[in-house]
Amino acid sequence: MDQSIRNKDLSEDQARSFISIDLEDRQVLSRIASILSSLQALGGDLKPVEEENVHLTLKFLGNVSTARLAEVKSSLKQLTFPSFTAEIRGAGAFPNLKHMNVIWVGVNEGWTQVEQIYEQVEKLLSGIGFRRENRPFSPHITIARVRSGRKRDEIANFLQHLSDESFGTITVDKVRLKKSILSSSGPKYSTLLEVPPQPL
Repeated sequence: MDQSIRNKDLSEDQARSFISIDLEDRQVLSRIASILSSLQALGGDLKPVEEENVHLTLKFLGNVSTARLAEVKSSLKQLTFPSFTAEIRGAGAFPNLKHMNVIWVGVNEGWTQVEQIYEQVEKLLSGIGFRRENRPFSPHITIARVRSGRKRDEIANFLQHLSDESFGTITVDKVRLKKSILSSSGPKYSTLLEVPPQPL
C-alpha cells in the first residue's frame, strides 16, 4: 500500500462507536446503584459504570471513520422493532465468578425481542462490510469493572444470591448509535443516531 494513503487512513477522523439500548429507568438504575454500594462495602475493588453510561451493547464497532458512520446510520434507519418492556433480572460476572473482569445484570422477559434487534443489526451491518459476531449473543448490562481479585469470594457469594433477583422493568423504545471518547475520568458517551420503534 502507498505510504501516503496509509497515513491518510490513520489520520482520518475516527470515532470509537457502538450500538446500544440505554438504561434510563430511574428505579432500575437506583437498584443497580444499591447493589454496587453493597459490593463496595464488602471491600470489592471495582470501578462502577457511571449511571448515565449504563447500557446493553448490541454491537461494538470500534474506531469508525466519519464516512463509514454515515453508512452505519443509513443501515440502522432500516431497523424495525415495536416498543416493548424488558425485565432486568439476575447478576453475575464475566468470564465467571472465579475470574471476574466485569459484573453484569441480565435480561429476562424481553430477551427474545432484544435478540431480534441484535440479529437485524448484525444482518444490516454485515451488508456494509462489518464482520458478524461469532460468539453467541448474550444480552447483558455491564455495571462494574473488576480491578483486582480483592474479596473475590465474598463478591461471588453476593452475586450468586442475586442470580434470580429482579431489578424491575425498562421500556425499550429506542436503539442508539453512540460515540465513546476515552478520558482519564472514564469514557464519555454521546449519541450519533437514535432509532425510534417502527411497527414490524
